[in-house]
Amino acid sequence: MLFFRGPSMPTPLLACDPRYLRRLSAVLGLYALIAGVISLGGWAFDIPRLTDWLNDGVSIQPNTAVLIALAGAAVVFLQYGYGKFTLVFGGIVAAFGGLNLLQYITGADLGFNHQLLFGREWGQAATVTPGRFGPPASISFVFIGISLMLLGMRDHTARRYVPGLALVVLLLMMFSLLGYLFNARNFYAIPWLSAIALPSATMLLALAVSVIISMPDHQPMLLLCERSSAGTMARTVLPILVVMIPLVIWLRSKGYEYELFDVGTGRALSAALLVLGVVGLMWIALLALRRREQREREADRRKDEFLATLAHELRNPLAPISNATSILKLAHDDREVFERATGTIERQLAHLVRLVDDLLDMSRISRGKLELRREHIELASVIHQAVETCRPMAEAAGQEITVTLPAQPIYLDADPVRLSQVVSNLLNNASKFAGQRGRINLTVSLRDRDVEITVKDDGIGIPPAMLNAIFEMFLQVDQSLERSQSGLGIGLTLARRLVELHNGHIEALSEGLGKGSEFVVRLPVTIDQTAPIKAVDAVNGSSPKGRILIVDDNLDSAQSLAEVLKMTGNDTFVAHDGEEAVEAAERQRPDVILLDIGLPRLNGFDACRRIRANPWAENILIIALTGWGQEEDRRKSAEAGFDGHLVKPVDMAELMKLLAGLPLRSN
Repeated sequence: MLFFRGPSMPTPLLACDPRYLRRLSAVLGLYALIAGVISLGGWAFDIPRLTDWLNDGVSIQPNTAVLIALAGAAVVFLQYGYGKFTLVFGGIVAAFGGLNLLQYITGADLGFNHQLLFGREWGQAATVTPGRFGPPASISFVFIGISLMLLGMRDHTARRYVPGLALVVLLLMMFSLLGYLFNARNFYAIPWLSAIALPSATMLLALAVSVIISMPDHQPMLLLCERSSAGTMARTVLPILVVMIPLVIWLRSKGYEYELFDVGTGRALSAALLVLGVVGLMWIALLALRRREQREREADRRKDEFLATLAHELRNPLAPISNATSILKLAHDDREVFERATGTIERQLAHLVRLVDDLLDMSRISRGKLELRREHIELASVIHQAVETCRPMAEAAGQEITVTLPAQPIYLDADPVRLSQVVSNLLNNASKFAGQRGRINLTVSLRDRDVEITVKDDGIGIPPAMLNAIFEMFLQVDQSLERSQSGLGIGLTLARRLVELHNGHIEALSEGLGKGSEFVVRLPVTIDQTAPIKAVDAVNGSSPKGRILIVDDNLDSAQSLAEVLKMTGNDTFVAHDGEEAVEAAERQRPDVILLDIGLPRLNGFDACRRIRANPWAENILIIALTGWGQEEDRRKSAEAGFDGHLVKPVDMAELMKLLAGLPLRSN
């Protein structure tokens, strides 16, 4: 089994999807980049209106345009993972901003401001010397540049200062933009104090916002994005207040300007509008909070129902397992009874494993921890695997599954296990509600650059009002029917999340109750339709025999696994804690160690490290055999020196394949 590590996914504690925020940040950075280049083009091609939007003589200076374009490019590079470019460009922006600010402080002229003027004589209003941008832009470039440098570094501790620096720029630019809104020239036209062009102010505001929203795990975005009453209130109230107050004052000033009313009337109207606006805003916020509380109560109710269903579904397979163990005690030498009982245990154990796996998968997806292992796959093989998985359930109900595939093979860049899981869940759902002797049709077809997988049944159907909600977690379309069927009712939710991870889409269709249902999955075909190169199977027909040490603090688990491996011709030894494992490994010198992680006295990670520290352990195959199966656990296993990581309950075929694929070495 390979160890791997991938990018983190969005946390469920945030109401705002971090992926959307990253895209929005990139768009704002791209706006600054393009607008900066266009403004520089205004100077290069002698088009003043590209640098002075209001035609009032206050133009964005060419060096300002260059630095804004560099900062915009740095933001775009940041969102696409090129942190080194962000670091370099941020350093350039901060350096030139600091040098320009130094000129104002010392009164010196360093001579770089006029280098890009292209010989133009216009656009110099509100400048101390030609080409020099004002103090607000200088301060903004220093702060934005430092912020970008910190974001480009790998030191996450220093990043906590970034939102504060960007907020200073945001407030400075809002101050300047309010000056333009109300024609207060002192706010934007004093050369040595407040001078800044309207294009510069809007672009720097966009850069500040792009930096702030790129950090949803820090304030102020943490408050705005978190799933809480405070977050809901902030998202509802703050944006409207920021727009409403300046708008009311602007309307009053326009009323004076056009002599629509006198001063007293204007003040009264302003007060009335503000009162009505604030009251209306609070009402909207309170309604949003009330809706949130209702959703939370509904979610709690669904969770209670889900837990009741979970308890029911976990007990269902335990009953036949208990009966089968009683049969085994009484069967004695009856081979037929023995085989039926062991078959029952195997089937019910597989059912339990599927239940637990579904729960773990939903937990991983909800916390953004599930990652795809993409490879070049042929879709038909995935479809056939899913059908074979669901065939026993369909045959037990006398149902017929019809599969229709296109003549030409379809190749995808996808995770074959997860894609098979999607199709299996849809087939299981169809089988569950198709009833006795129902018909299930699975069709695969190409639609432009998408592949469409359709699962259709002639079962009980779905009410039209529930089509959009059918994929929601903990939702039961018909509680009595759902409770009468096996499963937890999370298969469709899991299928949707897995499809979305593949950049696909899934939808449910039904004409109503009693008219069957249809689920359509669309996945992008993003790779060349050429056959993948098949890997050579390195596993030979027989499993090598060797000396195997099993370490588990669960005595039954250790002894039963040792018995199974002993029956296949291996010499087995058992230990029940970390210290005993180290001693047994040194004493027995095994070929393979199956080592649990959560052990008393010494955990599995430390036990593995201590064993690996010995020269005689260099060629021992050490496999983690544990109930911990997250990617972080696998990473820790690899770092500790494990050769593989298997999750309990172990699939014996997978274990034998792993042992066969890595030849045992004699010590």
